[in-house]
Amino acid sequence: MMSGTTALFVWTLRADSRSVWPHVVRGGFAFMMLFTLSLAWTNTFGSTRIGLRYFETICYLNILLISVAGISYFATAVTEEKDAGTLALLQLAGLSPFAITLGKSTSRLVSALMLLAVQVPFSFLAVTLGGVLWQQLLAAWAALAAWLILTANAALLASARCATSGRAAAIAGSAAVVFFVLPAVTRTTITAIPASVLPKAVMTVLRNLPAAIEVLSPAVRIDTILNDWDKTSFVSTQFWLSLLLATLCFGISTLRLTAWARNASATDSEAGPMKRRMPIERCWRLPLMWRDFHFYTGGWPFFAVKFFSGAAVYTAFVVIQYVGTNQWSISLDGDFGWTAMLIFASVLTVEVLLYSSGSLFSELRQSTQATIAMTPCSPTSILLQKAAGCVVAILPSACWSLLTLCISYSSVTTLVDMDTIVVWTLMLAFSGHVAALLSLCTRWAALPLTVLISFFAFFIIAGPVLTIPDVVDRIAITHNYRPSRAFAWAITAFWTWLFTLLPLQLWIRDQWIKLSRQ
Repeated sequence: MMSGTTALFVWTLRADSRSVWPHVVRGGFAFMMLFTLSLAWTNTFGSTRIGLRYFETICYLNILLISVAGISYFATAVTEEKDAGTLALLQLAGLSPFAITLGKSTSRLVSALMLLAVQVPFSFLAVTLGGVLWQQLLAAWAALAAWLILTANAALLASARCATSGRAAAIAGSAAVVFFVLPAVTRTTITAIPASVLPKAVMTVLRNLPAAIEVLSPAVRIDTILNDWDKTSFVSTQFWLSLLLATLCFGISTLRLTAWARNASATDSEAGPMKRRMPIERCWRLPLMWRDFHFYTGGWPFFAVKFFSGAAVYTAFVVIQYVGTNQWSISLDGDFGWTAMLIFASVLTVEVLLYSSGSLFSELRQSTQATIAMTPCSPTSILLQKAAGCVVAILPSACWSLLTLCISYSSVTTLVDMDTIVVWTLMLAFSGHVAALLSLCTRWAALPLTVLISFFAFFIIAGPVLTIPDVVDRIAITHNYRPSRAFAWAITAFWTWLFTLLPLQLWIRDQWIKLSRQ
């Protein structure tokens, strides 16, 4: 068993090391450290705490990147074998479930830990710059490593449980959004609801729930390390509890791998059309759009679940607001509107990134791009149909985000103005195009590289995007015309598409044609 485990581990690790993209990601991390250093130096020039701000920014970016990498990298550890139909071959080769899960996950975990290790030498610059101790650096890296191990094994559990990579990534992404958003939602609920409305036991649970969740939160742990170092230790409950839950997830994945794989195989091969939970409708006039919507994004069942889940979330906020204020209104006020908008926007962001990075890559993984290229559809039509199928799938999240913004405009714009929302929308479109392009080039690094590129691109794109509406207003005023802000933003969106998104779209098309010919 150990020889098989070692062979699988070495093969997977060599496959990653031979690819140039993991090294590009590590180089991107190193460049991010230098870029972050320049930002910290600019923002805190003349201060004695430059090192603290520099290392704090690095830590929070790593939390984001670790969460994204866990979804994109580890959620496909087992499902890629299921998609390729090679999981049964590994079992026939004498590999036990423990050997498969350990061999598939450990090699990826080593590669991910190397992304943290490459940053350690650069992080010690923070000690020289002042404001942070070397003990704080080591404690922070230990917290980040524990969060990475937990994220990896939780995504591995989703990969072992689900039949396809898309479903595994969706479950892992949803779990990450719930983990980070639930404490804010709970606190908003506690603030709005009077203590006399709910039973005492329920209120006690609600009061303790945010603290219980934040025990695992790497952001809370990093904040404690950097700002209250005298009140904490080198390793805390977050470290040990993360390792414990990671071990539990790994154990469940190992014990249930054979049964889950058997159930997935039976569903795919033995279950006929009459045994489907919902019948598949007749193919649309755009077949590739129909195919991606039904078989990649989950079809109408997943669409209905997302739509009614959004309706349930919004209704819950309306009811909680009514209980707290005794005034019935569909418009969410105060923290309610902002929290609801944050939830829907987070879900939309995760969906866009997952679908963008997975839609085209699934064709490469299953070697179906050449077959699709033989259809009468042009490459442009193929890509547009696949994009349209994903757009239909994200409509529930997009609609609830837009409805929340329109209905609760005053409360949402108290924390972020409309300009910021438009910039976020344009950056989301940019990130989706980058993720789609990178998915045609790399096996797993599409999402981490997308986050890194979007981080740097924000400082390049955001400035002109925020400036163009003001320039349009000034030009129009000189001609005795006062356009609406919406018209100025429409002009901005057009120029952003022409000079940023259109070149990426042409690049994606050319790369798709190249891979199809190969």
